[in-house]
Amino acid sequence: MPMDRVIHQRRIVISGREECIRVAFVKNRKRISILVDDAGGIQVRCPSGIPLKQVDALLVREKEWLNNRLSNVRLHSHHRQQLGEGTPLPFLGDCLTLRLGHWGRGTVFRCGDDLWITRIILDDLNHELDIRRPLERWYQRGARAYFAQRLDYWARKMGVSFNQLHVRGQKTRWGSCSCRGNINLNWRLMWAAPRVVDYVVVHELSHLSHMDHSAAFWERVGRFVPDYLECRKRLKAIRSPW
Repeated sequence: MPMDRVIHQRRIVISGREECIRVAFVKNRKRISILVDDAGGIQVRCPSGIPLKQVDALLVREKEWLNNRLSNVRLHSHHRQQLGEGTPLPFLGDCLTLRLGHWGRGTVFRCGDDLWITRIILDDLNHELDIRRPLERWYQRGARAYFAQRLDYWARKMGVSFNQLHVRGQKTRWGSCSCRGNINLNWRLMWAAPRVVDYVVVHELSHLSHMDHSAAFWERVGRFVPDYLECRKRLKAIRSPW
């Protein structure tokens, strides 16, 4: 645990269920934020020196939002599959099959439509976490190479130039464009079809000309991706495969 972080725990009843909340006081942090992870864990991150009663008051104020967020997370968790031998994995419009090997040096590699992860001990109680971590790193490496290629292609086609590409792991955003011309793309886009990835790339590059969602912005997006409305629907339908 970092030395600049102090952890407390609080409890609150939401819809008749007692929830445990992890409160982290972080040095040099400027504001309070509430995070709910994919497993339904709640964390509050605060600047150092904020009194706990202020955190409690925030939790009470945001109880409705927390209830909605937790309900959404728990609903989706029922549809998630466990990672194991034979799990289907979406990858740029293809469906790969997860294969596990107890041999090797802990590498991840694709062989045809099979994605292998080696040095997996199936008797280990934490083996799913041991699968997820290298799996996500493999997706992230692929995302960096693929996104760079698509950004270069579309930037030339659209006659624009961007500053830098950053591959992120945001929970709520597929991409963004900063005022400095930096493009941020979510590695989870690798779960989508190539056409949908191109839509997000064009969307963010269009912000280099229009830093809003005005009619002029959507006209520019539609000039390069005429079926962008269908792409948006497909993007909203994506669910975490694990």
